[in-house]
Amino acid sequence: MKTTKDILSSFRKTYVSVPVSEDTKNHIIKTFTSEEKKFFRKLRLIFWERFAAGTIGVFAICLLLAITIPPIRSFAAELPVIGKFVRILSGTNYHDNNSHHSINIKTPYIDSKNKALASLNKKYLADSKKKYQILEKDIKINKNKKISVTSSYQKLVDDRRFLVLERQSTKTMADSETTLLYDTIDKQAGTVVTLPLLFKSKHYITVISDQIEKQIKKQVKSSANKYYWTKKDLSEGVGTKGLILNAKHSFYINQNHQLVIVFQQFSIAPGYMGTPKFTIPTDSIKHLLINPNYLNK
Repeated sequence: MKTTKDILSSFRKTYVSVPVSEDTKNHIIKTFTSEEKKFFRKLRLIFWERFAAGTIGVFAICLLLAITIPPIRSFAAELPVIGKFVRILSGTNYHDNNSHHSINIKTPYIDSKNKALASLNKKYLADSKKKYQILEKDIKINKNKKISVTSSYQKLVDDRRFLVLERQSTKTMADSETTLLYDTIDKQAGTVVTLPLLFKSKHYITVISDQIEKQIKKQVKSSANKYYWTKKDLSEGVGTKGLILNAKHSFYINQNHQLVIVFQQFSIAPGYMGTPKFTIPTDSIKHLLINPNYLNK
């Protein structure tokens, strides 16, 4: 399926030779700006309503103008695409290295006019400060031990629809432990995606848990190196958590627009298994989504 940008680009190639007067350009810019403001006002409404109404409305206006008024067909292709209004920059960083400890904490910064997305910066900065403060205490308590904390971030996905930011933190003190945190941003709706926002009811927890259990059984059966905590392990205190999902569980939407559930190191398996990730087949949860087509690519 062609995207809005592809359609408008096609118009531009076809009608690029048609001249556009300055008055016409100014009129179109004024109209587009007005509709863009309406679009962002609609973003303050319920997530799904604002996304559908705003995106379709702006697209319809641009397409109608491009099709029905010959002098502005080529100019229409030059209008900005709503949705690409967020990017990741480097924020406050913490560095302190000597022979006994190493601190390298990098903090991301969301550059966006959208207040909901910009508010993530407070969370990122607070998390970095907390890591630094905890490490300072550990250094004082364990003066003769070598301690290090490395915290960084990267973009996993950055397409027309989603921006996914992964924050990784590794703490080493005798043993090593890695934590992965994710934020999935719907760039078109200007919203941070959460699990409750995606689904109609809490039944998704049961369905996703069943899918993960099936994948675990398949992995264990096919490879002797795969191991996850069993009920016996948990009863004997070998594992501490096991397979438990909730509304705030760590997840992201991958490049194929599939839901990926992430477990922290040691939570459902021994440390050597790292941070287990499970890609949930969209067909298994599509009927539970508020918008059945939301994960379509």
